[in-house]
Amino acid sequence: MSTTAEAVRTAPAPVTGGLILRLSGELDVLTASELIPSLLGLAGEGDHELVLDLSAVGFCDSSGANAFLQVNRRLAAGTRLLLRGVSRQPAKVLRLLGLHRTVPCDFAPPARP
Repeated sequence: MSTTAEAVRTAPAPVTGGLILRLSGELDVLTASELIPSLLGLAGEGDHELVLDLSAVGFCDSSGANAFLQVNRRLAAGTRLLLRGVSRQPAKVLRLLGLHRTVPCDFAPPARP
């Protein structure tokens, strides 16, 4: 399965603008390697918040987590990375790897049975 991304510019805040990137599908060794160059380009713009909306990502392995770490390490001055809407399986992986200690994560509430 593939991962798709849709970028949405948010209204600029008084000092910084924002960018929301909605990801969907699976984030694994194949898709993460394709996504990294785009994310690094956005991370290098500077002076904004880069929000990755993962609410439609159903699977993430360590390669996906590594992609987030690579991007976080190479953020331009004034840029902040935030993972939003992290659902069940990706949340388990990110917590297990301790990524939530390095990159701010907004975990989605568990689904009700």
